[in-house]
Amino acid sequence: MPSRLTRALLTLLALGAVAAAQDPEGPLPEGHSNHGEAFNEGPRRAGYLMEGQGTVNFPITTDSPEVRAFVNQGVAQLHVFFYFEAERSFRQAATIEPENPMLYWGMAMANVNNADRAKGLLEVAREKAESADLSPREQLYLDALSAFYKEGDGVDDKDRRQGWLEGLEEIVQQFPDDLDARAWLGMVAWQNGRQDGIGSREAVSLLLDSVLEQNPLHPGAHHYTIHLWDKQDDAQALESAARFARSSPGIAHAWHMPGHTYTNLKRYADASYQQEGSARVDHEYMIRDRVMPFMIHNYAHNNQWLSESLTKTGRAADAIAVARNLVEQPRDPEKNNAKTSGHPQREGRRRWTEALIAFELWDDLLEADASTALDWSDEPAEQVTRAHALGLAHAAKGDLDALDRQIAALKSLLPKPDEKEETDDEESDEEESDNNSKGEDSKDKPRRARKPPGLDDALAELEGHRLLLDGDADAAFDRFEEAGSMRREALARLLLESGRAEEAVAQAAEAVEKAPKEVAPLAARVEILHAAGKVDEARAAYLDLREIARESDPDLPVFARIDAILADWQSDDGWQAPAQEPRTDLAAQSRVDLNTVGPLCWSPFPAEPFEGVDTEGKTHRLEDSRGRPLVLIFFLGGDCAHCMEQLIAFSEGIDQIRATGARVLAISTDDPERTRALKDNGEVPFAMPLIADPDLVHFKRYRAMDDFEAMPLHGTFLIDADGLVRYQDISWQPFTDVDFVAAELSRINRLTGHAPSPVAASR
Repeated sequence: MPSRLTRALLTLLALGAVAAAQDPEGPLPEGHSNHGEAFNEGPRRAGYLMEGQGTVNFPITTDSPEVRAFVNQGVAQLHVFFYFEAERSFRQAATIEPENPMLYWGMAMANVNNADRAKGLLEVAREKAESADLSPREQLYLDALSAFYKEGDGVDDKDRRQGWLEGLEEIVQQFPDDLDARAWLGMVAWQNGRQDGIGSREAVSLLLDSVLEQNPLHPGAHHYTIHLWDKQDDAQALESAARFARSSPGIAHAWHMPGHTYTNLKRYADASYQQEGSARVDHEYMIRDRVMPFMIHNYAHNNQWLSESLTKTGRAADAIAVARNLVEQPRDPEKNNAKTSGHPQREGRRRWTEALIAFELWDDLLEADASTALDWSDEPAEQVTRAHALGLAHAAKGDLDALDRQIAALKSLLPKPDEKEETDDEESDEEESDNNSKGEDSKDKPRRARKPPGLDDALAELEGHRLLLDGDADAAFDRFEEAGSMRREALARLLLESGRAEEAVAQAAEAVEKAPKEVAPLAARVEILHAAGKVDEARAAYLDLREIARESDPDLPVFARIDAILADWQSDDGWQAPAQEPRTDLAAQSRVDLNTVGPLCWSPFPAEPFEGVDTEGKTHRLEDSRGRPLVLIFFLGGDCAHCMEQLIAFSEGIDQIRATGARVLAISTDDPERTRALKDNGEVPFAMPLIADPDLVHFKRYRAMDDFEAMPLHGTFLIDADGLVRYQDISWQPFTDVDFVAAELSRINRLTGHAPSPVAASR
């Protein structure tokens, strides 16, 4: 049954807003683009000429130097897959020349991952081309992309890809100096070969090399070269890996992609450098342009990979800092769901615990858990990770009772004999058809619940530790054999401690073989060989370690132990490692000081100041909320039906928001008189103060604007007690998930250390 406020909304809107929204001839709903649905998504803030995007020369029919500059920027961004900003560049150019079809072609090119939007934008380009004077080259570009999105009977994906390829070939043949067409042809030939299994990497490489001969820093040629040889023959891409970031230093992906090359070659220090550069460029961009991390494609993936690489090189402190930053970053109910494996908080917890375990930082692990900094979710897969990590820490410290509790926690995650797998209430058509084909009774047959991933390995490892602490070494090592994911160097250490030196040496060698050129297993091998009396082998292993550990944290416990070994060697026979030569390879020569690129970790940006008078005559300022969180809602006036739904949702949920200590303010596009009439409507009691902003001063300040169409947008901001923006949603539709807002405010309070205090009701 509808709530009282919902019923009141129907009364409030019956006279105008709903009727207008339902009238096909009436105005579009507030926040919707006047150019059509394709323009609702994507960038709606003005573009600007950004530094370090790459150098290309893409001729276009225009008399405007500014249009030409934005087109060149957009094309360079396309080559580096910086699609969101590429579309913004072309949209900015379209504000100057709205009838230029090539600008809409560029927007369509920027939506390669959204076919519906691409088709809509391409349709606009074709419509404008009918009355434009396109050059033959421009017409070929439009025709080639049109072939890629061609629809109709008998046209399949292969036909479209072939049409795109042949269209680019035609451009290259008629305009052999067009380096961008040549680079895209190389990209498409590589993509088609990868998809169909037929193609020549060497031929594509020669094509891309011909681009680099004329423009040694062409961003697309370096980018596609790295992709071309990825996991095939990565050494072929080493020159591009060293130069790609130089070609587009202001785009994070240009730093990230060489990390693929170096990771595949087990050059983890170089991979870390590239991935760190990517993170720093992303963070500089996000803080400068007020972008949330969850808005960046693959951001969580990139940064969890950075943390993993840092751990492999022994940079534990930075690995933990990056992982912790992922855990603490803003969440979004749709863009980073806790149930998905790519969830940034889940990935951050995984990499954080891996670094702590790899370098035996047991006290740090226990403290991070006890302080709730790790902020575990209740997802079974995460509970496995937690119990396993804590169990290892308790085993290392000899705390049997605490170890038993973690073993019990793992066992509680085992499916019960009669437990069924959770399924959605509604079956898909495919599932229903499949069940019908097997007989009506199949639907009623229970499906056994599945174990969370990693549960068996985690349980085997912890039970092995329990047996070892009880003195039953044979049974313990039998159990460890069943723990397939157990770190091999950890097993080698346990063998050594149990007096099985030769087995320990063999296991340490296997650890290095399975994880080559990683600091933790190499360091363990030095210790184990030394303890086993194999001094010459230990010294050789140390030299291998030293080369890999150039950038490692010197204060890690394992290095303190190795320093003691080095002191023993010098005392015993005067042995000292020879002086280490500096690196002189191309990757090392290409490095810059990453501190000049941007910050290692994301941090929230300051909220913009505001001052407004509500319908009761009370003045509200940002500084008035210092010491408590603030929810700031920008809505599009009393005639906006969806806005009324939003205000009602927040009014109905006001108690759970106030329980976090937060205030709620709503800023309207209406003038003071209309805002006062809305507040005093007599039907719907809005629980938050309403502030009029008819000149859109605060909308512009908070960037809740479509700059291209000079129209306001919906905006919701969560500002912490220190005045920093911890979450924002700016969109063509209002944000209405009050439960998420309340939960996120509580989490923000924990992060900032601010305890909630009661908030008085406001009219």
